[in-house]
Amino acid sequence: MAAFAIGSATGRGLTAVPVVDTLTLQVLVDNATFGPFLPDLVLPGLSVKRHTGDPVGGVMSRTALHAEFGLSILATSRRDGSTAQVLVDFGYSPEAVRNNLAMLGIDLSGLDAAVLSHGHLDHYGGFRGFFPDEPRPQVPLYVGGEEVFCERIALIGDPPPIMGTLDRAALAKAGFMARISPEPQIIKQQAFSTGVIPLAGFERAAIPTQMRPGRGCDRNALNPSKRHLDQLPDDGEHELATCYNVKNLGLVVIASCSHRGVINSVRQAQKVSGIDKVHAVVGGFHLVRPRTEDEARRTVAEFATIDPTYIVPMHCTGDVFIQEAMRVMPQKIIRPYVGTELQFADW
Repeated sequence: MAAFAIGSATGRGLTAVPVVDTLTLQVLVDNATFGPFLPDLVLPGLSVKRHTGDPVGGVMSRTALHAEFGLSILATSRRDGSTAQVLVDFGYSPEAVRNNLAMLGIDLSGLDAAVLSHGHLDHYGGFRGFFPDEPRPQVPLYVGGEEVFCERIALIGDPPPIMGTLDRAALAKAGFMARISPEPQIIKQQAFSTGVIPLAGFERAAIPTQMRPGRGCDRNALNPSKRHLDQLPDDGEHELATCYNVKNLGLVVIASCSHRGVINSVRQAQKVSGIDKVHAVVGGFHLVRPRTEDEARRTVAEFATIDPTYIVPMHCTGDVFIQEAMRVMPQKIIRPYVGTELQFADW
């Protein structure tokens, strides 16, 4: 199987981006659900299946899929007859995770790896819901920096509430073993992470939290410019995107929350992979406060330049971007919901 030699985000070392034959992304947690009325779709290089929980014995369930302000996506890829399962983010609450896994009939006993895009509660809070039975083998969890463990303050109230910290001991007890790397990483020889996402172009770090070095995280492992401060505005320096190179189609970029900019995330994926063609961009694009409506519209224009085949906005993307994207390039926009299954392949 072909692979592409690449350099790291900081220019240290080389790695390779594998080509997968197929990729399936299933939405485990997102902001919205939809009933059994949307049709499945078969499009060039993409099929969309709408799952709402199968009836048992021909009877509709008295429970339903749960939506919440969080994000979790299960990626299943295949390459040369081998399969890899990679979990991207954990959603907000263990209760929603447990409910949705049961409703969708998902078995994670073969989970190979996980990626946590960044240290916000709506992306890590559900980690205890995935493996209720203990003990279990440790699943490698890729994170972009020590910052992911720092305590955060959410700038959403007066006074701003404490978001809390991601407890690495609790992570290990729940079955996940953190691996910190700001460099791009090949994951199970099928996926890759972008590594640290540089701020470039018009996009700015737009993060409604402040970080507290030394609370939950090791000060000495932080950027020297941050380690001696007690509290500072978050810049998302540790944020990662998770990516795949699908045979004959190009890149599928899972941007998760895009606090460093969704366009920056895509450009970094192109840079570290050496692949220009973008087949799909999936995830939250954070084109809501503190970003502006003008920034949302400009992002649509930049997407038109990149020209991905599909754009799949989720989570924190915001209505302004979605409405403008539907106006400018309606054929590219796919609306997902909890349970939606996106299958990418060159059929």
